Amino acid sequence: MRAAIQFASVAILARLITQDDFGLVTMSLAIVGIATVLGDFGLSMASIQSQTINQLQRSNLFWTNALVGLVLFAVTLAAAPLIAAFYGRSELTLITAALAVTFLLNALAAQFRAEVSRQLRFRWLAAADVGSAFLGLVAAVVLAIGGAGYWALVAQQIAVALVSLVVVILGAQWLPGLPRRGQDMRSFYVFGANTLGVQLLNYVTANFDSIIIGRVWGAAPLGIYDRAFRLFRLPLQQIASPMTKVAMPVLSRLQDDSARYEAYLLRAQTLLGYCFGGAFLLLAAVSDPLISLLLGPGWEEAKPIFAILAIGGVFQGLGYVYYWVFLSRALTGLQLRWSLITRSFTLLLMVVGVIWGPVGVAAAATTGLALNWIVLSVFPMKKTGVARSPLIIAALRPVAFLAPMAAILFVLSYRVLTDLSPWLELPVLLACALTYVAAGCLIPAIRADYAAVWGVLRHLKR
Repeated sequence: MRAAIQFASVAILARLITQDDFGLVTMSLAIVGIATVLGDFGLSMASIQSQTINQLQRSNLFWTNALVGLVLFAVTLAAAPLIAAFYGRSELTLITAALAVTFLLNALAAQFRAEVSRQLRFRWLAAADVGSAFLGLVAAVVLAIGGAGYWALVAQQIAVALVSLVVVILGAQWLPGLPRRGQDMRSFYVFGANTLGVQLLNYVTANFDSIIIGRVWGAAPLGIYDRAFRLFRLPLQQIASPMTKVAMPVLSRLQDDSARYEAYLLRAQTLLGYCFGGAFLLLAAVSDPLISLLLGPGWEEAKPIFAILAIGGVFQGLGYVYYWVFLSRALTGLQLRWSLITRSFTLLLMVVGVIWGPVGVAAAATTGLALNWIVLSVFPMKKTGVARSPLIIAALRPVAFLAPMAAILFVLSYRVLTDLSPWLELPVLLACALTYVAAGCLIPAIRADYAAVWGVLRHLKR
């Protein structure tokens, strides 16, 4: 449901709001959106990972998040004129000031969301995600039809944060008490600080592209890049994010049972390999008709950007299992050290890639994602106590099988079916993809993987 809502959001708002308006909001969010990461401070994951947290400690974590969120709200208000001056767009002062509200709301929601996860009440998490996305889209569409422009996008962000906060409060069935001294909080703050460091690196890498494009090329090219990027992010948000919410509390409970722990990881890696490998390779191959259908005329420049980013999404998706291992085993310091190396190199690539515009930045981002997965596979994972080879094989086999399909579809799309309407071209390409995937049943190893994926899906359904 959330995937459908977000696809609808991209398609509808691209026809109601200009590229320049999209670019303006993205300029602000690329910089001040870091406050959302800071507001959590890594403490929600610390709460989920702990097997011994008590009521007083949970309350202290809530008030820590609340205080950090309040400080970030004030800092963002003060920084709004500076951000407007950085980009040379005066509208950004009010846009940034309005978006500051979302950082306080997200900080207040952090521990309620963690409590819902600890209790494995995933229906409430789903309700928060779906309900906030739907009401945010409704608010944006109503305002956009009324000619609100970029204010429709700002209202969407605020509505999503507010609705999500309300739902997780109801779902947690828990209210924090007053902060208390005398509680052992050091382990939570150390865990949170290391997790925060990794999240900050991920955030900077994921948003530096928008900052540098907006600064060098302006709002309209950034608006085009932003639409392609948001479409690229949808599979990650719809598959990896919910799986992380399930995997973290489960793996944290299995820390002392190595056999079950590694079996869980292997099944998850197989599932992610086929889901992300298939989804992103398919999206890259059908980027031409897909962008034409979703965004409409005037967005042709988004097609190569989207195709390049989708290839990088394969490697980002495969790396989620490593992320779960580092968090569930409290090895966030190890993760942080290696992330500093790979993410720094990615930022350097983007600085060079911006010479060629948004396409060059997209290529740099994809190269960085591939490098990050390779480095994590080779070096830090050997220190986690988890067998690496089965995970690497489970990740690469689906990609090796599905890559030829993507190549075939890409040639068909850009060389053979170019004269067809997107409404006809896309179904033809999807039918070819399904035929290729079905043929995988003739290969014993792939057939076994299909059976494993189907078993996981049946288990999740139960």
